[in-house]
Amino acid sequence: MLIFRQGAGHVQPNSAADPGLVFDSGYNDWLNFICGTQPGSFCSAFTPIDPSDLNVASIAIGAMAGTQTVTRRVTNVGNSTATYTASYTGMAGFTVAISPASLTLAKGASGTFTVTFTRTTAALNAYSGGQLRWTDGAHLVRVPMVVRPVALSAPAAASGSYDVTFGYSGPFSATARGLVPATTIAGNVLDDPANDINTALGTGVGVTIHVVNIPAGTTYARFSLFDDFTDGNDDLDLYVFNPGGAQVGGSGSGTSAEEVNLVNPAPGNYFVAVHGWQADGADANYTLFHWNLGAADAGNMTVTAPATATIGATGTIGLAFSGLTPGTKYLGSVAYGGASGLPSPTIVRVDP
Repeated sequence: MLIFRQGAGHVQPNSAADPGLVFDSGYNDWLNFICGTQPGSFCSAFTPIDPSDLNVASIAIGAMAGTQTVTRRVTNVGNSTATYTASYTGMAGFTVAISPASLTLAKGASGTFTVTFTRTTAALNAYSGGQLRWTDGAHLVRVPMVVRPVALSAPAAASGSYDVTFGYSGPFSATARGLVPATTIAGNVLDDPANDINTALGTGVGVTIHVVNIPAGTTYARFSLFDDFTDGNDDLDLYVFNPGGAQVGGSGSGTSAEEVNLVNPAPGNYFVAVHGWQADGADANYTLFHWNLGAADAGNMTVTAPATATIGATGTIGLAFSGLTPGTKYLGSVAYGGASGLPSPTIVRVDP
């Protein structure tokens, strides 16, 4: 796509020695970015940020519902006080507001500005691009911008009630699929001395194959291993092959916490390979969990949602559960309706 073939300027060593403004980012900025993207156990010591707010010399919003404001901080590395004035090109189908429209910065001083994007006529689920420009007459600082507007911003997964943001105005609905309980399979796998899935598949040593049927009408299938459901400190991996034998998913972390998901899979018998990459001993016992989720409401998850969407507004999707068996792992989803271009259902995992 042409909008991704732009940058902040060609490499020109002489000009790079006197860029005018720089976008500084340090250790904490990047950790805040990581925590905003994929929260981890260490994130309590940091302040997660929206990934679009990482202080870099470009702006990218991958899923904007209605409107969004991003923030940047610049530092004057010139030899004297300078006043920079902002302008932009491109961004058809959006209004773009830059605040403040000018920055006066002493040598070594920093300033902050915001850019607010609001969709007007831009096509949903398609990228639009442009460039923000700051100039003091002697320097030109270019900031490439890419935004993808969406009809709805919703989390990919949830375990309870959550908020969504609307990128359109009109009717809206949210309906339950499931919840369905996991089917479990007890298994045993030998340690793979080669630590290589391809070798194990060829020799049969260090891999156990399970045949799992996925029926017609399945909207989402999941296969999982859990550390708590092995008999030691094992490192097991998971691979899934379709009825024709082609690999359609794989998961290989440093533990036995593995997961493979298939969206709208074709029906048939799938081959699920548990690989003993590093068993805690000669072999490992494990439990394989799998779910086949259809489109039906199982009656054990009640979904409440606004009946009307308003562009830029936030709504709450309420989830309430009933009749679940303690100790059973359940999977479901919330499907969205009322407009075209809505995202895939939000997957719901519940462990009562």
